[in-house]
Amino acid sequence: MLEELEGRRVLQSFFQGASTLIDRKEELNKINVFPVADGDTGSNLACLMQAILDGVSPDLSSLELILTEVADAALLGARGNSGIIFAQYLNGIAQAFEKTEKNADGFVQSLNHAVSEAYQALLEPKEGTILTVIRTWAEAVHKAFFEEHSLEKALISARTAASLAMNQTEFQLEILRKNRLVDSGAKGFYLFIEGFTVAFSGQLESRVVEKTDLSITAFQTEMVSERPLYRYCTELLVKNVAVEKDVLQEKLKNAGDSLILAGNRRVMKLHIHTNHPRRVLNVVEQYGELTQQKVDDMLLQFEVNNQRKYPIALVTDSIADLPEEFLLEEQVHVLPMNILVGETSYLDKLTIDSSLIKEKSNGSEKLSTAQPTLKSVDALLSFLEDKYEAILVVTVSSQLSGTYQLVNQRAKAKGLTNEKFQVIDSKLNSAAQGLLIQEAVKLIKREIPFKEVCAEVRKIRERCFIYVAVADLTPMLESGRIPKKIGRWAQRLHLYPIVSLDSKGNGKLSGIAFSQRHSAKKIVKKIRKLQTKNQLTALAIAHADNSEEAKRLGTLLDMERFWVEYIVESSAAITGSAGVGSVAIAGIKKEAE
Repeated sequence: MLEELEGRRVLQSFFQGASTLIDRKEELNKINVFPVADGDTGSNLACLMQAILDGVSPDLSSLELILTEVADAALLGARGNSGIIFAQYLNGIAQAFEKTEKNADGFVQSLNHAVSEAYQALLEPKEGTILTVIRTWAEAVHKAFFEEHSLEKALISARTAASLAMNQTEFQLEILRKNRLVDSGAKGFYLFIEGFTVAFSGQLESRVVEKTDLSITAFQTEMVSERPLYRYCTELLVKNVAVEKDVLQEKLKNAGDSLILAGNRRVMKLHIHTNHPRRVLNVVEQYGELTQQKVDDMLLQFEVNNQRKYPIALVTDSIADLPEEFLLEEQVHVLPMNILVGETSYLDKLTIDSSLIKEKSNGSEKLSTAQPTLKSVDALLSFLEDKYEAILVVTVSSQLSGTYQLVNQRAKAKGLTNEKFQVIDSKLNSAAQGLLIQEAVKLIKREIPFKEVCAEVRKIRERCFIYVAVADLTPMLESGRIPKKIGRWAQRLHLYPIVSLDSKGNGKLSGIAFSQRHSAKKIVKKIRKLQTKNQLTALAIAHADNSEEAKRLGTLLDMERFWVEYIVESSAAITGSAGVGSVAIAGIKKEAE
C-alpha cells in the first residue's frame, strides 16, 4: 500500500523551498535576460515565496488545505512572467488534489496533472524556460514514484532530472546561448524544488551546485539583450471573474505579448507586456473586480541598464506634469500616485488618466488620491541603488501629499545617506513641479556635484509659480486643497476662483471671476505682464481633459521673445482634486539681480 502523506512534512518542505529561493534571489536577478533583461526575476520569485511564508499558517496539517492556501498566497504574491507561471502551477496542483485520493499517490498525480495548467497560462508557451523544468521535474517524480513507491526517493531522483533540464535551457533559446546563461526562471524553480527536496528527505545540509554558479560573475556585466517590443509590464489581480481564462486570452491576444493568466474565476492574476496598460485594464474590468495593479516601465529599465545617461538618478511622482517623451529621453523615474475610485485603486498616468476620471466622476463612486505604495518606493530605490552614484527625489508639495514623508521614511529604513540620497519637497504640483524637474535635469547635465544640484533645485523652487483656472470648485473643497469657508462662499456667489500655492505649498485663492474663461483671462494678463518685462525663464500649461482651452491659452501666451515650452494633460491626481476642465499655467521667474 502506498504511504500516506504527512501534511506538516509537506508544509515544511514548501517553506524550505521558499527560503532557499529567497536566499538566492540576487543570483537569479544577475542572470535574468529573458524575456526582458530587467534584472528582476529573482526579486519577483522571492516576492511570491515571501507571500507563501507570510500567508500560509505554519499550524496547518491537512494537505488539501495546505495546497489551497499555498496556491492562494502565490497568486497574491506573483509578479513577472516566471512568478505568475509558478503561481499557476501551484494553483493547478491544489485544484487537481481536490479531485484525487488524499495520499502520496494523489499528490504525485496532482504534480503531474498541474503541468498542463502552467502551459495553458500562456498563449505561446516556450521551451527552455521555467515551463521546461516544471514539466521535466513533475514527469520525473511521477515515473520514479511508481517505480520505487517512495516519494522521498522519487523527489531525490527528480531533483537530478530537474538540474539537467535547467542546465540545458542555456542551449534552447538564442538569447541564453549568446549570454551563456541558463534561464533565470528555470533556475528559480530548481532552487525551490531543491529546498523542498532536502527538507522532505531530511537532508537540510545537502546542496547541489550547478555549473551556472561558476559563470555568473563572468557574464553579469556583458549581457546581450534586446530592446523590449512593448514598454510596460502590466499585472492585474482580478476577483470574481465572469468568464473563463480562454475568453480573456482571446480578448487580449492583440494587446501585447507575454500574456499569462493564472488562477481561477474566484481569483485570477494577469500578466502582459503592452504599450497601453489602460486599454488592458478597460477590457479586464468588464469581467471582474480589480483588486491589485502593478505597471513597470521595461523600456526605461532597459535604457538605464544598457546606457545610463547621468550619474545622478532623478525621481519624481506622477503629479509632476511633463511630456512623456521627455521623461523617457532624460531617464526620469516616476512614482505613480494611487487614485481610488470606490474600492478600486488605479495607477496615475498608467491605468487611469483625466478622461477616465471624467467618466468615473459621473458615477456615484467617491474619488480620492493616495501616495505611492510602500512596495513601489522600495522597489524603485532598490533598482536605482546599484546603478547610480546618487539619487535625487523631488516630490509634490508635502502639504498636499504624504509622498515626501514616505520616501524619507523608506530611505532611512534602507540606510541611505545624505551624501548620496536627497529628498526635496518641491512645495509645488502639476506643471510647476514639472518645470522644476526640467531645471533639475539641466543641472545634472552640467555634471556639477550632487550637493550643488540639490542646493540649486531648492533655490529654483522659490521662483516657481502656478495659477489654476478651475471649472468646478467642489473637488478642491472635498480634497481640502483650499479653505472650506472661502470655497463655500465662492460657490454661493457662483464665482470661479483662481487657485495658486503659497510659499509652503498650501493651496490658496489668488483671485475670483464670474466664469472660468474670465479666470483664465486674468491669469494670462498676469503672465503677459511678466513676459513683457522679460521676467520669465520657463512657462508650461497643463489641463484636465480640456485640451482646446489649453491650446487657446498657449496661443495667447506665445510671444516673439518667449514661447510656452509644453502643453500636457494633467495627472489623474490633479484632475481629481482640481476638477475636470481645469487649466493650469505654471512658470519660473528669473532670479533677482
